[in-house]
Amino acid sequence: MNLILIGQFQTVAEARAVTERMKALETLAEAEWSDDDWRSRDERMPPEISKALYDMQLYDMGRADVDAYALDHRVTRDGEKIRIWTDDTEIQGFLKVLLHHGAKVEIFSRHNWDEDANPIASEEDANAASPSDTSDGDDGGSD
Repeated sequence: MNLILIGQFQTVAEARAVTERMKALETLAEAEWSDDDWRSRDERMPPEISKALYDMQLYDMGRADVDAYALDHRVTRDGEKIRIWTDDTEIQGFLKVLLHHGAKVEIFSRHNWDEDANPIASEEDANAASPSDTSDGDDGGSD
């Protein structure tokens, strides 16, 4: 999907804390990766994940939210702004952490927008913006 999520925080300290929280969730997700065997109670929400989420005060997160942190993604911080790049459409776990910590959030596809949320011009737009050379030399003025 090639998505970017941007979380804007009021302070650098808040953004730094969320980055650290996301690293902890990634470590947890990799350690407790689901094998999708939902038949046993522990596979639905192992006690280790429940305890870690409780300790982080992330009470509204579920197993799938945590598992998303084990999938391919990248998190960077620049001042008060956090950027998350992912090819996965399961982004609810990222959203929950960003919103839980008070972020203003933007989500967009890198197919149509660059990393700074500016539109990427398509070939059609580029062709429409450049004037075509169909003039006959007459500039419309009087001689």
